[in-house]
Amino acid sequence: MILHLTKKLAEKLKLSPAIELETNEFYSWRANYIQEYGRRFVVFMNDASRFTIVINEAKAAKLKKLPELFIQTLRETLLALCVNPEVIDRYITELGEITYSKNSDRKRTAQLNKNTDTAWWALRDLNDDIDLSVYTNGMIYNTSGTDEVLVPKEKMFELLGKYGLPVRKCRAFDINVCLELDGTNAIRRLLVPANLTFEKLHKILQKAFNWKNYHLYSFGLFKKWSENYYALPDIELVTSMADFETNPDAKLMTGLKLSDYVPEYNKILYIYDYGDDWHHYIGIENIIDDCEDEFPVLLSGEGDSPPEDVGGTGGFAEFLKIIADPKHEEYEHLTTWAKSQWWKPFDFETTAKRINGKL
Repeated sequence: MILHLTKKLAEKLKLSPAIELETNEFYSWRANYIQEYGRRFVVFMNDASRFTIVINEAKAAKLKKLPELFIQTLRETLLALCVNPEVIDRYITELGEITYSKNSDRKRTAQLNKNTDTAWWALRDLNDDIDLSVYTNGMIYNTSGTDEVLVPKEKMFELLGKYGLPVRKCRAFDINVCLELDGTNAIRRLLVPANLTFEKLHKILQKAFNWKNYHLYSFGLFKKWSENYYALPDIELVTSMADFETNPDAKLMTGLKLSDYVPEYNKILYIYDYGDDWHHYIGIENIIDDCEDEFPVLLSGEGDSPPEDVGGTGGFAEFLKIIADPKHEEYEHLTTWAKSQWWKPFDFETTAKRINGKL
């Protein structure tokens, strides 16, 4: 593997690569170091695909073991994207040891800078190396000087097909999600990877029900549903203990995956907005080993989900009643308000476009 270092990174590593070496672009990567506004991170970009790896908090200790961290993060990013572990092993074996080279290709440098800018944006909300890398690779870039649109993740998958093996291959959960709305329930059926974190599941569910991520949320894990509506789950996962004090045994969900608990706990309660208190009941319908589908996927759906801040199930029922009656005195007000909330009745195609393949 050839790693082309920008001047900043070469100086930081105390290396002086003299020339730009040439090799197969698939095994050629570039790396840039950024230290500004309290941030220190390294961005790696593959020459053939523009697939990107981000190493955050790149202080002296991390820089000393940068080659090992690169391989580790590359492997974990590909796994997070549900790439076949056998394919990953083959590619990393073929990469071999790192040989450093000078970065002098202006076109590649411009592309690397664009990817670095994308990582900068991601750092507003993300800190984890894998999350940063997955986010960056999900963005669409126009290749310089052409009308071609290149998506790094998809291009990398295409190139990994050289091994003649399924590129995507991992365990998957077929889940049924029912948003309880007192008789007008909204249901979404989804296929998600088993290694999905609960934080990413939250983001998928936000898209599935057209929520806007305005409020707090939690996940409750059950071995079986309780008849008591207010019963505490067997395990409760929260985003912050400071924001959720009703259960002192709750756990922070950071980094936790579905596969850490499912199938032992195959009933999940996702609560969004502790004011309106939206209860989404998640059942594990099927477990698929060696699934080769793109993730996540919206399999089916029915029922309208509420607008944000409509006032709970009672408020939503009243909302539906009023917007169905153009003669109602509140009709114009509520329809205008619904538009301001970007609320629309459920449409499968539109919802699928928001979800499918958007890990």
